[in-house]
Amino acid sequence: MRKRLLRFFKTDLFKTSFLNGIANIIKILTGLVSNKIVAVYLGPSGIALLGQFNNFVNIVMSLANLGINNGVTKYIAEYYDDEIKRKKILSTGLYLIVTSSVIASVVVFFGRKYFAGTILQDTTYSPVFVVLAFTLIFFVLNSFLMSVLNGYKEFKKIIITNILSSVFGLLVAVILVIKFGLWGALIGFILSQTLIFFITINWIVRSEWYSIKNFLNFFDQHQIIKLGKFALMTFTTLFASSFIQLQVRTYIINNVSVIDAGYWQGIIRICDLYIVFITTTLSIYYLPKLAEVKTRKALLKEIFQGYSFILPLVILSSAFIYFLRDFIINILFSSSFVEMKSLFLYQLIGNVLKIASWLISYLLVAKAMTTIFIISELSFGLVYYGLTIVLINKFGVIGATYAYTLSYLYYLIFMAFTFKRILKKMKS
Repeated sequence: MRKRLLRFFKTDLFKTSFLNGIANIIKILTGLVSNKIVAVYLGPSGIALLGQFNNFVNIVMSLANLGINNGVTKYIAEYYDDEIKRKKILSTGLYLIVTSSVIASVVVFFGRKYFAGTILQDTTYSPVFVVLAFTLIFFVLNSFLMSVLNGYKEFKKIIITNILSSVFGLLVAVILVIKFGLWGALIGFILSQTLIFFITINWIVRSEWYSIKNFLNFFDQHQIIKLGKFALMTFTTLFASSFIQLQVRTYIINNVSVIDAGYWQGIIRICDLYIVFITTTLSIYYLPKLAEVKTRKALLKEIFQGYSFILPLVILSSAFIYFLRDFIINILFSSSFVEMKSLFLYQLIGNVLKIASWLISYLLVAKAMTTIFIISELSFGLVYYGLTIVLINKFGVIGATYAYTLSYLYYLIFMAFTFKRILKKMKS
C-alpha cells in the first residue's frame, strides 16, 4: 500500500493536481473575498444579474473562438512528433478565431441595447456591452493561447496565469464594486479578463517552441474540418451549460422572483468555487493525456486513477460544504442570503454525479467522438431544462436543484454505457 501511494505521488496526475491545487486555493480565497463584497454591496438581485452577464459573456466568447480550443489542445498534444502539423493547427486556429471574434464584436456593439435590455433588464447598461465589444478580441486570444500552452503541456505557465487572473479579479472587484456598484462589477469582470491576456502572451513568446512563423505560415483546410468537430462539440456544451443556465435563471426571475434567482445563483457560485479544483485538473491534465492514450489497458489505468483520486475528493468536499453551510453563507454572502440554505443538499449531490460523469465525457472530447458527444450534451440540456421547469412549478426554486441531480444521474448512466462501448472497440 505504501509503495502504491509513493508511486501515485510521482505520477503526472498528482503533480499537476498539487500545483493546480495551490492555484485553486488562491482562486477560492480571492473568490471568497470578491463574492463577499459583491453580496454585501449588490445583494441577491445584483448577484442574479451578474450571473446573467457572466453566462452571456461565456456564450459570446465560445461563439467568437468558434469552440476550437479543445481541438487545438488535442492536436498539439497528439502531433508531438510532427512539427509541420502543429504549425498548421496553430496558424489555422489563429486565422479562424481572429475572423470570428471581429464578427462577434460587431454584433455585440450594434446589438448593445437589445442585449442590455434582455440580459440585464435595463437598456441603460448598454455602455457595458460597448466595452465588451472592444475588448472581446483579448478574451478570445487569451483562451486560444492558453489552449496552446495546454497542448504543449506547459502546466506551470497555465497555473501561474490562473493565479494572476485570480489576483487581478479580486483587486478589480474590491475597487470597482465598492465604488460603482453593479456597473463596477460588470466592467471589472471585463477588465480582469482583458488584462490577463498580456500575461499569457508573455509566456508564449518566452517558450522554446515559439516563433511568429508558427502562427502565420500555414492555413490548412483539412485542419479546419478537424477543428470543426470540436466547434460542434463546444457549441453543444454551450447550449447544455451557459445557455440553459441563462434560461433557467431568466425563468426564475420571471416566474418566482429576482431574489430567488439570486439564491440559486449563490449556490451555483459556491459549487463553482469548490469544484474548480477538479474541473481545471480535468481540462489541464486529462484532455492532452487522454488524447495520447491508444490502448484499452492505458485508458483503464487513466480512468481508474481519476476515479480513485478525484471522486473521493469531490464527495468529501461536498460533505464538508453541506455540514458547514450556515457558516459558509455568513462568510461568503450575508444575512440576506439565509434562505439559500435549503438549496445545498441536492445541488451538492448533483455535483458528485457531475464529476463522476465528466471523468468519462472528457474521453469523448479527447478522441473527437463528435456524434455521441453532441447526442449526450443535447439530451442532457433538454432533460435538465425540462425537469427544471416542471419541478420549479411544483416546488419553487428548490426544484432547480432536484432537476440538477436527476439530470446528472441520467448523464452518468449515459456515460457508463458509452464507456463500455468505447472499451469494446479499442485494442488491448
